[in-house]
Amino acid sequence: MEGVTRIGVSLEPELLAEFDRIIQKKGYVSRSEAIRDLVRDSLAETEWKNEKEYMCGVITMVYDHDTTGLSDRITEIQHAALQEISTTVHIHLDRSRCMEVVIVEGELAELKALANDLGAIKGVLRCKLTMASKSTGHMHYIGVRKD
Repeated sequence: MEGVTRIGVSLEPELLAEFDRIIQKKGYVSRSEAIRDLVRDSLAETEWKNEKEYMCGVITMVYDHDTTGLSDRITEIQHAALQEISTTVHIHLDRSRCMEVVIVEGELAELKALANDLGAIKGVLRCKLTMASKSTGHMHYIGVRKD
């Protein structure tokens, strides 16, 4: 393969067996493909340490729309973050649960704060921030789950 450097990796047999089980379950065609994704994720995590980094991404929320005042609170938080929000999509999952997808861009610190604010609202069941650096395209995920 042109433009590719081959490397060797030594792993304990148990670790390799577990890795093989995971990559098979996820549908990877090779160990190399899985290792490339792990390296990309690791690089993305490094970018996430710079709170001033300009990022783009998605906040996905699932919430109980029957919770009193929830819709108003979501709207209030989103209006306060107009600089970071590009668009939103609202989906009705069933009679009481909705999903909202919020496309965002801006400084990492601001996007994390926005996701945390939305995830902390009473009635929000799940809130997940998925980010990509505009410079590299590396993806990273942060999830906020309330049980």
